[in-house]
This record gives sequence, C-alpha cells and structure tokens, in this order.
Amino acid sequence: MNNTLRGAAWMVLAGICWTVMTILVRQLSENYSSFEILFFRNLVSVCILLPAAMKVGLSTLKTERLPLHCLRALLSYIGVLLLFYGIANIPLPDVTALSFTQPLFVVVLAALILKESVTGARWAAVLIGFIGLLVIVRPGLVAIEIATLLVMLSAFSYACSNICVKRLMTTDTANQSVFYFNLLMLPIALVPAMFFWVTPTAEDLLIFVAIGVNGTVAVYAYARSFTLADASAVMPFDFLRMPMAATAAYLLFSETGDLWTWIGAVIIFASSYALARSSSKSET
Repeated sequence: MNNTLRGAAWMVLAGICWTVMTILVRQLSENYSSFEILFFRNLVSVCILLPAAMKVGLSTLKTERLPLHCLRALLSYIGVLLLFYGIANIPLPDVTALSFTQPLFVVVLAALILKESVTGARWAAVLIGFIGLLVIVRPGLVAIEIATLLVMLSAFSYACSNICVKRLMTTDTANQSVFYFNLLMLPIALVPAMFFWVTPTAEDLLIFVAIGVNGTVAVYAYARSFTLADASAVMPFDFLRMPMAATAAYLLFSETGDLWTWIGAVIIFASSYALARSSSKSET
C-alpha cells in the first residue's frame, strides 16, 4: 500500500510538471518557434542527465543497438515537436485530452509490429477509446484544425517510440534508453532550430530552462510511478492532468474546455484504464 501511495504521488508530480511545461511552452510560443523551444528543452535534459551518467560510468551505457536508439529519438522528436505546436495553437484541455490516446495506438502497433496477442476485451477497449477521440474531433460536424490533427499524430509518434522502447528493453537497460533518447535527440533538434533561431532574452532563457527541467522531471516521475505500483493503480491519477490543464488555461489564457472535449477525454481515459487493468491481470 505504501508503494501504491508513493506511485500515486509520483504520478501527481508528473502531471503537475507536465502542466507547468505546457503553460510555459504556450507563453514562449508567441515569440519563438516550436523548433527552438524543443531544442532548449532537450539541451537542459542532457545537462541534467549527463553528470548522472558519468557518475555511474559511461562504460555501462555501451550498446549494440544504436540504430534503434536513433529511430526512437527521431520518433520522439517528431512527437514532442507536434505536441508543442498543438500547445501553441489549440486550447490546452484539447491537447491534454488528445494526449490520452497514446496507449490506444500502442496496443494497435504492438499487435501489428510486435505480433503481441491482443484479447477481444482489449480490442473493445481500444475501439471505445477511438470513439472518444471522434467525440472530441467530431469530423463532419465541426472544422478540424490542422493543429488538432498534428497532436493526434504526436500521440501516434509517441506510441511508435514506445514500441522501439519495448524492443530495446529486451537487451538494453532503462538508463541506456533514457540517456540515448536525450543525447541523440539533441543534434536532431539543433539543425531545424538554427533556421528559426531567435536569440532569447535573459528572462526568456530562464523560462526555457524551466521547460527543460519540468519536462525532464515529468518523464522521470511518470516512469518512477510505474516502477512503484501497478499501472491500474496509478493511471487514475494521470487523469488529473485534465483539470490541471483546464484550470490553468482558464486562469491564464481565458480558455474554457468544450463539453465534448471533457466527454471524449473521459471515454478515452476509461478505455486506457481498462487496458492498464487488463495488462496488470495478464502479468499476475
């Protein structure tokens, strides 16, 4: 029970850091491109993780699967870049709700690429989740913004990255995965950022650092939560990102979440929770 509570606390921390990051990204998006924001976010992450990697010993990071690490870094870069673009252009509650579709894509890709066996109940949960997605987007009833489509593509790209992680974990460690993910993404992020470069002010530079710190802590806290407790136990606390984002959007940007966004988010999250419970039962 103690580990469950600790896992829940880590998940809440991940949600807080994720929400703070999205607020800061929205704030900087008025003057800086998503390319530059992502570069600084990744640069800060490397500065945080490199000393820890050197302390453990760089020899422990030796890998024979560098191409797969590179593919994972590229897919993650695309995912974060599209997410940042969405944060800059559509309401934060919409971005948050659409981000919950990632586990649905993972199940589909795991069945198609990894040839994992998926039960009928899990397929039903995935189908219900995509119905929730349609509730949010409402194709044919309202005009679909390009930013909305890009956030959906971001979730898909994240899911592809997670499939790479599943493959990597058969031979490499979690430390190797995190280290190469950030290190390899840095040059990928630098090249396009140079074409859209705007020299940041001292005040904005602090915000860039805060984005990197919150993004790094959010990823660590999310992973830490799952190491302490079952996914089915901590997943409900991930949904707190939705009211956090909605409250911040209302107070800071005068945005109000659409009723259909909330309904779709609940449907998507319920299906993701069902998938988490199903995975926990199959592992016991």
